[in-house]
Amino acid sequence: MQIMQIDDKMTQISKSKRYQKIQQYTRLLKNIGGKAVVRVENPDEMGKLEDIRRNSPKAKQYLKSYELLLNEYDVLFDELGKRKDRLKHQLF
Repeated sequence: MQIMQIDDKMTQISKSKRYQKIQQYTRLLKNIGGKAVVRVENPDEMGKLEDIRRNSPKAKQYLKSYELLLNEYDVLFDELGKRKDRLKHQLF
């Protein structure tokens, strides 16, 4: 039962709008090609869209912020995965 709850939690997180947006904006800011000016949300104030130049210091700051947020999600997924593995090991 707990294993299924962990699976549901991981699915819920990976499909959340916030996680999807963070991934999208990280890819957008890392992408070399495309438009020089991109529209992304301020990582500190999600919901506030801004037009920024892709290679500007502000864009680099935003990219670092988004990468930190993605790292937090990676840690969460890792912890949930480890908990799931322990439960599977106990079960079988």
